[in-house]
Amino acid sequence: MARELYILESDKRWARERIAALEKEIQELGPEFYDVFNQSSETWHDNAPFDALRDRQAVLFAELSNLKAILRDSLPSTPRLKKSTVGIGSVVTLQHGDATRQLLIAGDWTPRSGATENNITVVSSQSPMGVELIGKKLPSETTRGTIIAIDSKSEHSYNEP
Repeated sequence: MARELYILESDKRWARERIAALEKEIQELGPEFYDVFNQSSETWHDNAPFDALRDRQAVLFAELSNLKAILRDSLPSTPRLKKSTVGIGSVVTLQHGDATRQLLIAGDWTPRSGATENNITVVSSQSPMGVELIGKKLPSETTRGTIIAIDSKSEHSYNEP
């Protein structure tokens, strides 16, 4: 069953860069494999350095495969943002008492979830907070506070991961 994911363009860019880095890292394991494969041991199956390197390659390949699947399943673009409505790519300003905080609503997948930069915290649209905020209009009450502002152009100003 294919899944369709909404992913911010900056997160797709991060995934592509990570895929390239993983592919390079896996390629660079070649000479190490040659070295550890040719190490002498009592038996052919008693080669701990080879086993450790093979495990490292498996972990890198698993991450690579997962990122490729995420990009394959991602839709070409995110839904168009409606004015004064929270959607994927919006920065929402919440006020709770005297405190305010800003949240960037990322897509269904993001490597930045929980990261804060320039006082903006990234949350996935699938997180409890993201689910609660998506579709809310200005102004709205939430369990986390009152929505006092929605900026629909913010992904472009948010720095890359």
